[in-house]
Amino acid sequence: MDAAVLRAQFPVVADTAFFNHAAVSPMPVRACLAGQAVFEDRCQRASADYFRWLDAVAAARGLAAKLLGTVPQQVAFTGNTSHGLGLVAAGLDFAPGDTVAVTWPDFPTLRFPFDNLAARGVRVVEIPKHDGRVDLDAARRVIPGCRLVVASTVDWATGVAAPVAELAGLCREAGALFCLDAIQSLGALPMDVTALGVDFLAAGCHKWQLGPMGLGIFYVAPGAASRLDTVLAGWRSMRDAEALRGEFDLKDGAGRFEPGTQDIAGICAYGASLTLFDELGMETVRERIFAAVDLLAAGLDERGFAVASPLSGPGRSGILAFAHGNAPELFKYLMQHNVAVSLRDGRIRLAPHCYADASDAARLFKALDAFDGR
Repeated sequence: MDAAVLRAQFPVVADTAFFNHAAVSPMPVRACLAGQAVFEDRCQRASADYFRWLDAVAAARGLAAKLLGTVPQQVAFTGNTSHGLGLVAAGLDFAPGDTVAVTWPDFPTLRFPFDNLAARGVRVVEIPKHDGRVDLDAARRVIPGCRLVVASTVDWATGVAAPVAELAGLCREAGALFCLDAIQSLGALPMDVTALGVDFLAAGCHKWQLGPMGLGIFYVAPGAASRLDTVLAGWRSMRDAEALRGEFDLKDGAGRFEPGTQDIAGICAYGASLTLFDELGMETVRERIFAAVDLLAAGLDERGFAVASPLSGPGRSGILAFAHGNAPELFKYLMQHNVAVSLRDGRIRLAPHCYADASDAARLFKALDAFDGR
């Protein structure tokens, strides 16, 4: 896809340099139109288009499965990352004395569903991270004896990508289940859950996947499905949901975790966003994101700012965090001057997507150079 055509999908660029995809992204035009079309159908025709909507949901599921490296039967739509992790926490048959290991510090959602199991005698232990980097030596000591290991694919503050393949291998050796929070990588970095041997994965759709808020995807590996109870069952959890027979016959795969009526408009919008990734290919998406990160990193280096994020190697992601002597005030200044960023752990966090170009970088550096609160 031509860069100009891609960029035209994001009207936000007309007045904003948007470097905040690790928070909430703008949706592409095609996604907004797809969601709006469902609302217009509802307005004019109520549910007359219901089965056509189901076809669109199936298409979105197929594209989500492709993004993950699996088949549609192993993917469910949820409300967000927390929802997916909560299904794992509530669905496994934990017993008193069981241990869950989490990479930490991290975004709180990673551990809260499992902290919530304390009343059942389940203990949460930490695999330490140092400035976003997972301590693999500590992981080798912590993982044996754990029922479950939970990790973020990318550190939300520094942008350091976790050594997911190594962690998956340690889990296999120890007989532990492995669960990923992939919200900070899915849509920015290629993912293959099948090759990695991941048991569960949860990811909200509103960041790098360019989808709506309040929607998430949840993956369950075929080999792990029998170990996860269906804690929320409803009519759509059944094998032949539309038949409405009243027979309790759960679907195989991840579909049983979708208990009732779904956010059809949101899923259709998400499916439209995913067509961008399908047309570009995830390798191209990653290359364009990395090119934008490189451009930003070069300008920061020229100005003497220290970057905390890896710029090469397997730890690299789409996030670029840099230190500043007055980061809180700089954050406010950039936002006031239409440069969308985040403030995380005292650093400015930049997260460009594949449509960012030199004009966006120039807007950032113009504001950065003009800031007088150093």
